[in-house]
Amino acid sequence: MNSKILKLDAPYNVIYAGGLVGRHIATMVTWTEDEDGEMTDTVSYPIIDRGEEFPAGKLVMEDLDDCRVICPYGKKTNLYWLAHIIEYDFQQLEPAGTEYIIERTQRLGCKIVFPKIKNENGVEITKWDFNATLYITPLNASWEEKQEFIVKSNVYEGFYFQAEGTAHEIQNELEYQLSVYTGYFPKELIRIRFQTSDFELDDVIKYLNKSQGIKNEDNAY
Repeated sequence: MNSKILKLDAPYNVIYAGGLVGRHIATMVTWTEDEDGEMTDTVSYPIIDRGEEFPAGKLVMEDLDDCRVICPYGKKTNLYWLAHIIEYDFQQLEPAGTEYIIERTQRLGCKIVFPKIKNENGVEITKWDFNATLYITPLNASWEEKQEFIVKSNVYEGFYFQAEGTAHEIQNELEYQLSVYTGYFPKELIRIRFQTSDFELDDVIKYLNKSQGIKNEDNAY
């Protein structure tokens, strides 16, 4: 097998690669050659700089096609694309987690931009209420002693949530993810109202809303 390292020029994109977040500073290309000397089985792997205490030059054994750019240009990304990155992380065998992604993204200089909308008086909104619509799928029969579910939200609403397990486990996990978002965006975020058109986990949704001062009669589900 042959390999070659291709150094990239700054400014570097901040990428999600194999559960890690870092600046994409180089790419290692590997290939084999057939009997005619033609390149075959070409694979590219990112080399990243995770910043701060981590030395630059971490080789990530993840096909570059399976990586995602977080900050394509100008070192900023919008909230909805960040939600897509977090959703993609949940699809991996070993997710890095919401808190890690937000923390590393910010520490690497990416500004997370909230939507810009003006109210009826023409004043730009700077502090937001968001909705999180939950889609609930039972994982076993309702008559079993410990019924389990998988819960996912809608990335197009701004914040992504996902949890799996019993009602109690899902409540704890969603409460933790909520605390991550409110902790990292205290200046922009007022609250996230949970809602669903499904019938399960009603108590969980009411608990999460009540913890934010949302009255039960205000719940839109």
